[in-house]
Order: sequence, then C-alpha cells, then structure tokens
Amino acid sequence: MKKILKQFNDLSDEVLETVKHQARLSTLFDVYLEKIIPSFVNEKDLKEYYENKMEQVNDFIYKL
Repeated sequence: MKKILKQFNDLSDEVLETVKHQARLSTLFDVYLEKIIPSFVNEKDLKEYYENKMEQVNDFIYKL
C-alpha cells in the first residue's frame, strides 16, 4: 500500500510539472502571436497566410 501511494504521489508530481510547463509554453506562444507578430506583419497578410495554411492542412487530412 505504501508503495502504491508513493507511485501515485510521484505520478501526480510529474503531471503537475507537465501542466506547468505546457502553461508556460502556451503563454510564451500567445505573447509571440499577440504582440510580436503583429508588430511587423500586416493583419490582412497574416489572415491570408493562416487561411492558406488551414487549406493545406485540410487537404493533407483529406488525402489521408
């Protein structure tokens, strides 16, 4: 029983660290998308770029 509780505790610590890491990455990525990219890219061009990329992704998925 003691061994199982220790494993559960270790697992919960790993999950917590993973969630924290993902949150940090997400936050940095959001800052990059919201602040840095718009400072040097026109919003219209950015919208066209992402629409084109989404079409490419959808085409790729359909081909699978």
